[in-house]
Amino acid sequence: MFEYKTISVSPEGIRVKGDDMSEQLSELLNKHFNQYAKSGWRVISLLPTMKSEGAVTKILITLEREKDN
Repeated sequence: MFEYKTISVSPEGIRVKGDDMSEQLSELLNKHFNQYAKSGWRVISLLPTMKSEGAVTKILITLEREKDN
């Protein structure tokens, strides 16, 4: 049996029209993925939920791990 967790991730800071947030998002995602992986979680879904001037600024991440019995 599995348990699931969904988290919302977005970079902090001021956004200016045309800003490319790719590097900030990738660093933030890596940080969260590695942190949760230490507790047995694995990513099963990524869903962009907010865009600003064509760039993704917020992502919902669904994680899964085996549930302790």
